[in-house]
Amino acid sequence: MKIFKNSILILGLVFLQGCSEDLLDQTPDHVISENLVLNSVEKLDKLLTGTYNEISRNTYLGRILYKRAAVKGTDFRFIKTTYNPRDYEIIAYKYEENSNSSGSCEDLWIQSFKAINNLNLIINNIDAAEGNSAEKQEILGEALGLRGMIYFDLARTFAYPWIKSGASSQGLPLKLSSDEIVIERSSLGATYDQIILDMQSSLDLLEENSWDQGSTKHLTKNGVKALLARVYLYKQDWENALKYAEEVIATRGEDKLMGVNSYVFEDYNSESLFELSISDENSLGSNGLGAQFDFKNGAQGDIIATQTFVNLLSAYEGDPRAALLEEDREGTQLAFIKYINRSDGGGLSAHNIPVLRLSEMYLIAAEAAANGAGGGESEALSYLNTLIEKRTTNFAANQVTETGEALQERIAKERRRELALEGHGVYDYIRRGKDINRPVSEHVNTGVNVSNLDIQATDNRTICPIPASEIEASGMEQTEGY
Repeated sequence: MKIFKNSILILGLVFLQGCSEDLLDQTPDHVISENLVLNSVEKLDKLLTGTYNEISRNTYLGRILYKRAAVKGTDFRFIKTTYNPRDYEIIAYKYEENSNSSGSCEDLWIQSFKAINNLNLIINNIDAAEGNSAEKQEILGEALGLRGMIYFDLARTFAYPWIKSGASSQGLPLKLSSDEIVIERSSLGATYDQIILDMQSSLDLLEENSWDQGSTKHLTKNGVKALLARVYLYKQDWENALKYAEEVIATRGEDKLMGVNSYVFEDYNSESLFELSISDENSLGSNGLGAQFDFKNGAQGDIIATQTFVNLLSAYEGDPRAALLEEDREGTQLAFIKYINRSDGGGLSAHNIPVLRLSEMYLIAAEAAANGAGGGESEALSYLNTLIEKRTTNFAANQVTETGEALQERIAKERRRELALEGHGVYDYIRRGKDINRPVSEHVNTGVNVSNLDIQATDNRTICPIPASEIEASGMEQTEGY
């Protein structure tokens, strides 16, 4: 109910910004009519734009999900800092989550359902809204795709991965209407079915990509295909994961992959499939993503690379990803600076947030093929080597020839190098059923209990508990293990 009230407040703000003439016609004149906000394409489009902004907030993709994914894995750690220490986030790093102290999980849960409720308002009201039918179709397509994406992020964060118990595992409460209250958790199978249905419905509505500069700040047809490739990868549906990854690759191709001399995370670079637009107006400054890893100009800089990750980046000669390591707050070269402010940016996190990139599609295609889809291991080698050739000046020495489990591990390592700090970290371990082992020597003076450094992939602390506030308010069933 709190989420519903927040959404109505957002509607009111949208209305006040863009609909002042309508407000004058209301009786009484201080009452904002929800019907007025929802009855036109123009106003629903503003609500959609506002929802993109909600997704980019620090309580979702703008910090929490990406940061959590990084520090619960093997490649990044917190450092002690006296500048605005985030004790509630360190809970995740220490694997100390419990049902009453879930760290940043509660913020992520609330923010995600806030965005879902906005999208439900759009989806439930677009048919009756006045306006151009083509615009209505585009808005509905984007809204459905975004809802599927948010439910997927919730599923991989608050539910055990598919590999553990498959479709019968606990899923999510599926709220699909703005005026319904849902407290029953569906199965994981039903949750994934809804995610895929939303995305497939989105595909049917969206037009082909224009690929104009900046067009990927919206969820496009190829962006949805990329999301489906990711969803099917987590679901271990290798054939469909390969199918959608290959469809995206067919529209872009290896000439769009960044190379050793062009590996720069500029806005809308050649690999962009979907990224969240961050301007001076919605930059989160020191609360944003980039500020978590850089300490210059007053940024947080409280997350740095482990030696394990540095060694991983040192494997290839001329790897441009190793060049992203800079001086950190402790005076060593362990700050991994992937997100850089624009030269004229007005904040410490004045950079777009990549959600989907072409590199990930090559890695998904490789993993799916290595698990038996399509042409099998020979096809997996082709996709993996295509990417690696773009990441080293000595491809002959680093070309992949392995098969079987060794090939699977090469793919996993390449994902760690390529997709670091993009929201994959811990999720890649647990979706593959791989335990997390963190050397004691890399986590000294961090406050981590030594017994919590190594975590089994099936440990409940690898995922978030349902927030205690939600359990208390609704009586929702808590996650098994909590």
